[in-house]
Amino acid sequence: MKPLKWTGLALLTGGLLFAAYEFTRPAKPNATGGNTAAPAAGPMATVQVVPLKRGRIEETLAAFGSVVAAPGEVEIFSVPFECRVRRILVTAGMEIATDTPLVEVEPSPDTRLQFDQARLERDGAEQALKFAEQRMELKLATQQDLLLAKQTLGHVTARLRSMKDRGIDGSGAIRAASPGVVSRVAVQPGQIVAAGAALVETIGRDKIVVQLGVEAEDVVHLTNGQPVRLLRVNTPDQPPIAGRVSTISRQVNLATRLVDLFVQPAPDARLLLNEYVEGRIVTAARETLIAPRAAVLPEGGGFVLCTVAADHAVKHTVTIGLENAQEMEVKAEGLAEGQPVVVRGNSQLTDGMAVKVESSQ
Repeated sequence: MKPLKWTGLALLTGGLLFAAYEFTRPAKPNATGGNTAAPAAGPMATVQVVPLKRGRIEETLAAFGSVVAAPGEVEIFSVPFECRVRRILVTAGMEIATDTPLVEVEPSPDTRLQFDQARLERDGAEQALKFAEQRMELKLATQQDLLLAKQTLGHVTARLRSMKDRGIDGSGAIRAASPGVVSRVAVQPGQIVAAGAALVETIGRDKIVVQLGVEAEDVVHLTNGQPVRLLRVNTPDQPPIAGRVSTISRQVNLATRLVDLFVQPAPDARLLLNEYVEGRIVTAARETLIAPRAAVLPEGGGFVLCTVAADHAVKHTVTIGLENAQEMEVKAEGLAEGQPVVVRGNSQLTDGMAVKVESSQ
């Protein structure tokens, strides 16, 4: 019985050694040069991609403000005497044509009194001159008396003529000198208005601008003539209005603590006075390779972007150029227009990792 036990033990030991050898020895090459043993499957990520594109990217500076009259372009209507407002014929924001009546005025009671006194003085001076001439004929007056009477008549006549030239002898409507928009009505019916005080203000349609406020540190990026896209804040669904920077203030506005910037909109803008507007000032622009912001990730103090080639991820270290809220300019060796760049699932990718591309629809 002992020999049989030793024989069985030897056979069992030999079988185990053969199995261990077969398990650990290298796989034999197949007919195509590959190994017959299949490699172990690695991790695979599901991603979404979009093609890398070449196009124009713009870097913009956002600013907010309102529609105002261009500095120095407001036309102010007034009268050169104290008056009383009879009727107001326009409202603020109303479009007007040339010769449109704006407001009706008449001399104030004090002005009318002054005019009546001047007329009486003129009549009295005329009588005094006639009397002096009669006395002169009778040798009862001197040449100096006659000269004084003539000077007095000339003085009061000139004063009366001046009052008439200023319109004090009647009432009437003040009319627009050119087409535009009423920017301000400064008076009310029945109001007594001082000589020269504003009654109505108008602005030409082509003299309307957008006043924006920018931070002082952003002024270095601005120059006259830069393109601006104007967006109506209260109606954001409307298309942007083109404009250009016309004037850059060189002081900080004490009320807003911002620097005022004036933008000339396109002639057909049809903006409303005092309308609230957002301006996107184009500070830089160029044609370049553009990737969505979602495709670019920070890594190790820099930025990376993954493309897909032969169902595997290829990681690129990229340099960022211009950027905006949606896109970024990317620069790196090996990047080309049309390459699929990963925009979803890229945070889990490593270089060379197998990927499965799913539809972005």
